[in-house]
Amino acid sequence: MPMYFFPSWWWKWWQQGQQSEPAPSPPGGTAPAPAFFRWFHREGDFATVAAAALETAKREAWSVLDEKTRRRQLRAFVMLSLQIAPLSANPGPLGALGAHLYSTQDRNAAGSAIARTFVLLAPAGLRPTRDVITEEDQQSTYAMETGLPAFIVVVLATLGALAAAYIASVGAEAAHAINFDEEITKRMLSAHARALEVMSMHVERERIAGRELPFDEVERSLLLGLEDVQRQLATMQRKPLPSPFQGATEFVRTATGSFLPIAALALLVLFILNQPQRRT
Repeated sequence: MPMYFFPSWWWKWWQQGQQSEPAPSPPGGTAPAPAFFRWFHREGDFATVAAAALETAKREAWSVLDEKTRRRQLRAFVMLSLQIAPLSANPGPLGALGAHLYSTQDRNAAGSAIARTFVLLAPAGLRPTRDVITEEDQQSTYAMETGLPAFIVVVLATLGALAAAYIASVGAEAAHAINFDEEITKRMLSAHARALEVMSMHVERERIAGRELPFDEVERSLLLGLEDVQRQLATMQRKPLPSPFQGATEFVRTATGSFLPIAALALLVLFILNQPQRRT
């Protein structure tokens, strides 16, 4: 069984709030253009599919899934990431990430790492031209039937949200598939899944405590591991580590471990120099 806490607080809020969410207009409609384009996704069993996606990512087994199963799990994986990235039990619009959501640089760096994965997998220069609509394992469309259950809505207001929508729609199609056999991609998605698990449980502990809690050693280690793999992929792509939203940060790496041997050697030298010289 997967070891993570599904953010049920977010799901309950979504079920209540999305009932009145306006449906996207098909191309050529007369409705005014929204401030941002949106990604609408419908999933009838989100918790089960998201849990299966986490296990697939951890086992690095994306390539063994059939096309429809991979498409459905990948979309749930992306959507779960956008739910966890704000690191808050106070639900808000998905995709509307920003530095204002995080009280510390570490929390910003954690949210940035979760949102950055899909930026590295998506092509550069993404620009939305219309709303994106996806449903479970079906191919993405731009038209919507009426009288069906509500959609989960992602606002395409940041690069991280835009890349996530691309991966879930265009990137999930066979003709534009991610290379799941590439070693660095498998390792990054596996590290990403483990980070999602610990962060979902961390946010739940904060919800129970009623306050923010510092990351423990295991959580920080997994987040640093994810950022390290992302940095390796960015280096292979010959580009700097991308910022998934304005004000995104990275973890501050302390030099304590490498400094200690040097400091000890320096103290030893000073001790020797300060000793009175023995006369021969």
